[in-house]
Amino acid sequence: MEGGAMERMPIEREPAASSIPPDASTLDEGVFEGIIGQHPSMLAIFEIIRRVAPTDATVLISGESGTGKELVAAALHRLSGRAGGRFIPVHCGAIPEELLESEMFGHERGAFTGAIATRVGRFKLADGGTILLDEIGEMSPKLQVKLLRVLEDGRFEPVGSVFTQQVDVRIIAATNRTLDEAVAARQFREDLFYRLRVVPIELPPLRRRREDIPLIVTGLLDQLAEKGLPRFEVTPAAMEMLEAYSWPGNVRELRNVLEQMVVLGRAEQVIDRCDLPPHLTAACDPGEVPLAMPWQFGSAGIDFYREMEAIEDRIIAQALRLSGGNKKEAARLLHVNRTTLLEKLKRKRAQGSPLVSLLGPPRSPATLGGTRDTGADCLGTLS
Repeated sequence: MEGGAMERMPIEREPAASSIPPDASTLDEGVFEGIIGQHPSMLAIFEIIRRVAPTDATVLISGESGTGKELVAAALHRLSGRAGGRFIPVHCGAIPEELLESEMFGHERGAFTGAIATRVGRFKLADGGTILLDEIGEMSPKLQVKLLRVLEDGRFEPVGSVFTQQVDVRIIAATNRTLDEAVAARQFREDLFYRLRVVPIELPPLRRRREDIPLIVTGLLDQLAEKGLPRFEVTPAAMEMLEAYSWPGNVRELRNVLEQMVVLGRAEQVIDRCDLPPHLTAACDPGEVPLAMPWQFGSAGIDFYREMEAIEDRIIAQALRLSGGNKKEAARLLHVNRTTLLEKLKRKRAQGSPLVSLLGPPRSPATLGGTRDTGADCLGTLS
């Protein structure tokens, strides 16, 4: 194939920071550098950004997918003395491992099959600016060593070159993993972890700052209107549902839902409860996991353990529905180990738990091959 893999793989280049519209670094109507929030946890993060941005300190941003890690990194860049340079993001988990070293550090012509021309890497492009290494936990041990050297003295060799290059780059890393656990498991270098974590910033998931949801909804609808879409309003009933939902995909998921509602919305330009996606309204149905249950104690009292099992069934059922039947994601939502969840499901099936009827019958072994594990059969496959 002509050109080789490296030359054919399209990699989008981030524009120079000067082309990013500057935002006031003051909190105006709950917006700070394009990040929306008034929850105390977000106000504390805004203050950290203000204090850290003017320095060259390395920052490690952690948080679930969709919480806005790249927005925080861009804010750190815009408020720094490097704002005139480029802000270059590198999504380490999205680039094949065999190509990531070349993508980051560049390569010489003939360095490997398909390298028909010299290529400048992201670090060189970011010289004088800021580089964001997103999903840093996916980086191979070999690249971790090379990155550690860049952190120490700004030096590296492009792939296939014996000549050392030097850059002046601020490094910001981001992860949706718990890196200290990766360090304990020897999947991530401890020395690199501490070099990256000079200033840690942990972004809260949206479900832990529900008070910000109305503000975020307003801001996102304004952004969609600026792109030429109609400006919709949200009824109080619909807003109540949006605030009640757990948002496993965080702000990114909320934005996608709102965009869907606007694109497919009614001529009245109003989003009501009945317009929301079925998975959202079903998950927020108070009857699904009630906050209070009408227990009838009577003179004999109640069977405590049986009632607790019933509550556990409902919680697990909702987690599985929210995750689309993905047990790994359901375990994350429940803050339990995946193996623990699988054992619970196995035990509940053996006991004939009502959870089985809630989620449907198991599939036969003959139908399991090549079929995705879905919410229609959350107890069928325990692998």
